[in-house]
Amino acid sequence: MEHVDTQFKEDVTKNENTRPARLLFNGKFILVFVFLIAIVVILIGFKTYQQQHKQQVKTITVTKQVLQKRSKDIGFVQRALTGKAVDVNTGKIIQAARIFTLDDKTVYLELDLDKAPKGTLIDYIRYKGGRYVDHGEIKITKANTSNVLFSWIIAKLLGTSHDGKWKIATYTNGILAKRVTYEIKGNKVSSVQYDEPLSQKDPEYRLSSALSLAK
Repeated sequence: MEHVDTQFKEDVTKNENTRPARLLFNGKFILVFVFLIAIVVILIGFKTYQQQHKQQVKTITVTKQVLQKRSKDIGFVQRALTGKAVDVNTGKIIQAARIFTLDDKTVYLELDLDKAPKGTLIDYIRYKGGRYVDHGEIKITKANTSNVLFSWIIAKLLGTSHDGKWKIATYTNGILAKRVTYEIKGNKVSSVQYDEPLSQKDPEYRLSSALSLAK
């Protein structure tokens, strides 16, 4: 019986001696496991950051493409019309004409607008016989403005050299919108030249280019 008790005591003592080693091993295993989980979380976070960064870069690229398209005329000026008389209440031409005589007092130019926002710049450059005459500008100060009006007094055009062919190039925010021609002569004629076609390859397409060429 004593032998059995002695053996039992030895086994208990042995287990008690090995317990700290097992606890230490289990503790290291838990630390390794926590470390691996931390690495996985960091990797997932890094991949998420990369995806968000790529999306931001794509958004910036799309914005630049939209800005580049703004160099084209977007149709604020729907129509350009010359005439001899206007309605003072509406600012619209009531006597349209492309041929004027020396007896006519004023040349009016009406530009009909479509949803031109406040702050839009409307410019014109006027030529006679292909040579620069003058340049003017109007800034739209009210939203939903339907039309703007320019006018020139014939009696004061280039001294006594009134007669001849005139051209007006109009611009919205520096981009060519409409071109019209009119003529001043002693005798009226039936032929009328309509709006000239526009092209981005035209040297007058941008206001800055047209002014540099004109002067």
